[in-house]
Amino acid sequence: MTLEVKVCGITRSNDIEKIQKLDVDHIGFINIERSKRNVTLDEICSLKYDLIDKTMAVLVVEPENPYEAIMKTSFTKIGNIQLHSLNCSDLKFISWFNQYYSPNGLNITKVVPITGKLTDAKIHEIVNTSLCANNILFDYEKDGLSGGTNTQIPIDTAVKTSKLVKQNYPTTKTTLAGGINLEYLEEIYDKLHYFDRIDINSGVEDAPGCKNIGEIKKILKLTNEFNN
Repeated sequence: MTLEVKVCGITRSNDIEKIQKLDVDHIGFINIERSKRNVTLDEICSLKYDLIDKTMAVLVVEPENPYEAIMKTSFTKIGNIQLHSLNCSDLKFISWFNQYYSPNGLNITKVVPITGKLTDAKIHEIVNTSLCANNILFDYEKDGLSGGTNTQIPIDTAVKTSKLVKQNYPTTKTTLAGGINLEYLEEIYDKLHYFDRIDINSGVEDAPGCKNIGEIKKILKLTNEFNN
């Protein structure tokens, strides 16, 4: 298994120029007003223009309904969408729309917020969501919201959630997010094989939206060693 790397929260063209030269699989643009790394759809289109490989782009949104999600993917022409909201019925509608009306297809990542304990309700949510999304991203939950917390999920809980997804839907990918930095990855190195992707953001920044390329390179060195 190859562990993929997504660098999220990109806000600057000069960061794109440097990051896309590295061994990175995906680059995320956040269009969520509460985020410190929020960029407008117009800005995302401009940033995406700087990408040599446009398929690397991931649109990160928190829409009020599936129609808003579809509109934003259509406007930006980004085929990878990461959703910090919506339920399984909404995802099914997006998948249906995608099947009949999207010529290139959408790849849907659904964020499932996690804390330190898996309740029965959370387990039910994870299993149901795994059926409706291509990828499940686990991020730390704070005040009912996910993303932007710079807080790491207890690794045993994260591993349990990933196993739960794979046991029910082996083809659904899983992503570990939440305050990921080099130190944390070194600490959980022997557990990385439980995930298909890691999502790095706040753990590799000098300031919100300003990526530290040196720290990203250190993480890529670690993941390259892991993959080889």
